[in-house]
This record gives sequence, structure tokens and C-alpha cells, in this order.
Amino acid sequence: MAEALFERFPGHQVEVLGGEVSVEPASVMAHGRVLRRVMRACCEAGLDGGNTEVFQRLAIWLPTGPDDFAMPDLSIVDAASDDHVVTYNCYDPKIFRLVLEVTSAALCSDLARKPAAYAMAGVPVYVIVDRIERRVLVLTEPRGGEYRERVVHGPGESFTLPLSIGASVVLGVDDLIG
Repeated sequence: MAEALFERFPGHQVEVLGGEVSVEPASVMAHGRVLRRVMRACCEAGLDGGNTEVFQRLAIWLPTGPDDFAMPDLSIVDAASDDHVVTYNCYDPKIFRLVLEVTSAALCSDLARKPAAYAMAGVPVYVIVDRIERRVLVLTEPRGGEYRERVVHGPGESFTLPLSIGASVVLGVDDLIG
């Protein structure tokens, strides 16, 4: 079904979480602007080369169902992981160091369903840039299908991405959300 939806709705994002298929329209400019700012900061910190690489919309295979996968807006993954494809161009979750989602129409998915799926997959850091509430949520310490640590950053605050890969990325909520 996901393959048919990819073909029927070009430019849309198709994901399967918990056996349920979701289709989202192409991103708006404000969404892309957030991604560009995060990606630029990650590249300037040296995360795109060496031991890690930064990607947009790299599919992650999820353990929440037999055909589950998601396409995070941005991911930091281990370098040289091209051979870690599970199936359908989806990558093994063990190569992901961080996933980031920028909220859109699928707010419930970003805030409720995806945290459980990413935690179950063992993704160490899940960042949600919530444009609607003007905040950034940083979830860490995945265990038992949930993130044990949850930190919320509001307007006027800056924060450092909690990466254990030797680089420091400092982001400002106001800079991200504009």
C-alpha cells in the first residue's frame, strides 16, 4: 500500500507506524527553513563528514510492526552505513544517532506515535521542533519503548544537542522557529 501511495501522491511523505499508513503533503517553506538552519549548524560542527553524516528524509526501519518505517525530517547517522539497508531503502535503526522532526499537520504522530517508535528502535536522541507551540522538545534515554528524559526548551532559550559523538551543536529556539 505504501508503494502505491508513493506513486499516487508524488512529493508526499508516506510512513507506516504501528501498521497504520500516513501520507503528508510536501513541506512548506517555514518547515524547510528550520531544517536548513539545523543542518547548517550540524555541518558547521563537523557532523557531516568523518564519523557521522547528516541527511534529510532518510528512511528508518522500525520494530513496531512488520512493515513499519518513518522518514524523519533530519537524521544524524553513522558514516559509511550504506550497507545497512533493511528493505525498501529503509535503514537499520542502529546507525541513527539522532532524528529530528519539525511539526506539521501530523502533530499527533510527531508527539505521540513517533516517540514510542523511535524509542523502541533505540534511537538515542529524538528532537521535535514544535512550530505550533513555539518550543523544542529533546527526548533521550530510550528504554522499554519510551524516552526516560524529556526536556522542553521555550522561546528565548538555547540548548546543546545531547550527542555523544564528540561534537557540540548549540541551537536557539527563536533562531529555529523564527
